[in-house]
Amino acid sequence: MIETVLDARRLTPSFRRPALGFLVLYTPLYYMLLFLVPASLRGPAADLLSPLGAAGALWILWKGMKSKEPGERMRWRFFFIGTCVYNVVEFLWRGTDLLAWKGYSPMASVYDLLYVFIPLCYFAGITYSLNRPSRSAALRVLFDLVIIVAVACTLEWQFLLAPHLAGAADSEKGAMMLSFLYPVMSTGGWIGSVIFYLRYREHSRRNAGELCGIGAVGVWTAVNHLYFILNIEGNYASGSWIDPLWTLGLHLLALASILPDTPQKFPVQDPKAKRIEHRLQTLLPYLAASLLICFVFFDAKEWRPLTLGMMATTLLVLARQVVAILSYEKLLGVVSRSHEELERLHRENLYHKEELERTIGQLNELNASREAEARTDFLTGLSNRRSINEWLHKHAAAQRKLSVVLLDIDHFKKINDTYGHDTGDVVLTEISRVLRDTAGPADLVGRFGGEEFIVLLPEAGIEQAAAFAERLRQRIAGHSFQYVPGGPERVTVSIGLTVWNGAKDDIPAMLKRADRSLYMAKRQGRNTVVSM
Repeated sequence: MIETVLDARRLTPSFRRPALGFLVLYTPLYYMLLFLVPASLRGPAADLLSPLGAAGALWILWKGMKSKEPGERMRWRFFFIGTCVYNVVEFLWRGTDLLAWKGYSPMASVYDLLYVFIPLCYFAGITYSLNRPSRSAALRVLFDLVIIVAVACTLEWQFLLAPHLAGAADSEKGAMMLSFLYPVMSTGGWIGSVIFYLRYREHSRRNAGELCGIGAVGVWTAVNHLYFILNIEGNYASGSWIDPLWTLGLHLLALASILPDTPQKFPVQDPKAKRIEHRLQTLLPYLAASLLICFVFFDAKEWRPLTLGMMATTLLVLARQVVAILSYEKLLGVVSRSHEELERLHRENLYHKEELERTIGQLNELNASREAEARTDFLTGLSNRRSINEWLHKHAAAQRKLSVVLLDIDHFKKINDTYGHDTGDVVLTEISRVLRDTAGPADLVGRFGGEEFIVLLPEAGIEQAAAFAERLRQRIAGHSFQYVPGGPERVTVSIGLTVWNGAKDDIPAMLKRADRSLYMAKRQGRNTVVSM
């Protein structure tokens, strides 16, 4: 069970198990010993047990702090510093009391000034770990905190301190005022911790360290109020039932230091509940001020017009401020909903834009594919008649040198009739492959029609074209076509070629000359090359 609760990254089991046992059992054992020992020895017993509990908490907190990640270690330094101060003061205070063997504490001492420093360290540790607010937002929260603490201090002064000050000697009034710092400072630290945590925590998440820190300051706040009441009434003595509560606050911090750092996920808070919580946080200082005015109203012994007017005016100003805040929140809600709607529309527009871009890309790919199909012979993959004509017109417009090689498969009709059209398609495909392998990268190879093919040789003269045509004829004649059982073993072609004669020539005339050259090659017995 312990292994599932504690973080096992750096804290060894030999430390974690005793530490957890010490934190869980110390407070019950402390109370048990206080009630078992005689009343005359409770003071010395408390003077020995309290420093022991504080030292144990400091040691566990030190080990827990060292186990944290570097980014988390800073806030635990605040907790550790506060606990160090507590240990120093506790040893001094308890040691003085034990040596004096008085069994009671003085009304006030210099140690009390150090005691009030401790809740401030814990408050700093809690707020350091929360989401960083802006400077203006933090300033508003601090103003709220000051207002609430001022109201709490005023009421505590009125109902706790003032009745005792009235009947106390002048020598005791200073000590009473100093002891009043206990509840004042601890109240401020606890209220501030709660306000900052509720305002700036990450929604729907809780961190065990932060919650234990707030709980520790809360325990300190309660025990400091009890100490203040008992102290000013003269009823506090070392060994009192409230002594273990101070170390209990330290033990909550020590326990938090060995709990996992991973925030626990909770169900997402309902928007309505979140809005009510936020309004309560915002209106809390106004409610506190209104509460103070109500106490003033009911406690007044004489009703003066100025007093009544001041209270009524203050209440009206507070009410007006509350109405303004609620109106402002309503406006913020409208703006927030508008912003969310704009964000939603923006996301939808981005989605539709991406969809449109994908559709356009698919259409472009489809158009490119259709365009390629429109310019390519479906069987051989060579350029078709349309693509050949476009290429010729573009070349003719540039007035560049050009040779045309036109070839026809000999006795192709006989191949189809004898072996079938499937074999004829294989022959056409194989001759296309030989043409592509023989032509250069700048040459255009196309299927001119039926069993006729054309090769356009840019920047080639008649001699170069004749050499290319002869090389092509020999490759086709030596190529094996036995890809279909029972098909022809050899196929030959007749080739006619001509050249572009420049501006005085035109494309139809050039193609007609190439065709006549091809006709002459067939008349001369086929499997030959004729130029014109």
